[in-house]
Amino acid sequence: MSIETPNLPSSFLDAVNPLPSATIRTRWYMCVIITLSSLNYPDVIPQVYAHLDANLLKPMSPDERFLAIRQIREGLIKSTGIVGACRTGNAMRTLSHCIPEELREKDSPRSKEPEDMVRKRGKEFWSNIYARNPAFDPEASVRASPDYAFIVREVLYARIFSFDGVLDALTTGYAIVSGLYGMDCQNQLQHHMKGMLFNGATKKDLEDLRELCLTLANVLGIRFRHGPAPIPTIPEESL
Repeated sequence: MSIETPNLPSSFLDAVNPLPSATIRTRWYMCVIITLSSLNYPDVIPQVYAHLDANLLKPMSPDERFLAIRQIREGLIKSTGIVGACRTGNAMRTLSHCIPEELREKDSPRSKEPEDMVRKRGKEFWSNIYARNPAFDPEASVRASPDYAFIVREVLYARIFSFDGVLDALTTGYAIVSGLYGMDCQNQLQHHMKGMLFNGATKKDLEDLRELCLTLANVLGIRFRHGPAPIPTIPEESL
C-alpha cells in the first residue's frame, strides 16, 4: 500500500523569500530539509529542492550553487548524530536524486583528518556547548554507560558535530536543533539551544527556528507528545 506524499503549501515555502541574505535563506532550506528527515518525510524533500532551485540557486554562480548545496548536505550529515543513520540516509539519497552532477561532491574531507586533531576539536566543541551550562551533568552519560559516553564525545562530537570545513558552530547548532525538533527531544533541545546562545544566537533566532520547525510539523499533521519547547536563558556571566 503506497502512502501519498503531502504537498507543502506555497505559503510555507515562500516564507523564505523575504529573508535578508542568501546565507540566511540557504540556512532556512537546510533546517527544513533536516526537519523533514527527522520527521521521516524524505519524500517531501524534492518539493523543497525545487523551490530552492527556482528561488535561490538559479541566479547564483556555479561556485555559489555548489557551496549552498554543500552546506545543506553538511547540515544533514551533522544531523546524523541526532536523527540516526537510517532517516538521514533516506533524506540524503532523496536529496541526491534532485541534485545535478556538477553539484555533487567527489570525496570525503572527514576521512582525511588525523584522529588526534579531530578528538581535540571535538572536545573543544563539546565544552563550548556544555561546560558553561550549569543544568548539564557531564558525568550523567558516563554513569549511564562509559561506552556510550565515549561514542558521543570521541565519535559524534569529534567526527560529526565539530567538523568546521563547511559550517560554523552556530549554523551547526541550527542543524542539530532542527533535528531535535523533529525528534521532539525536549531535554536535548534545552541543552543545544543554550549551546546556540553560547555561540552567538539571540532569543529571536531561537524563536524563529522553533516557529519554522513546528509550523512544518503542523503542515504535515504531526502531533508531538510534548508542547513547544521553552526558549532557555543563560546567565550573562556564562557568555
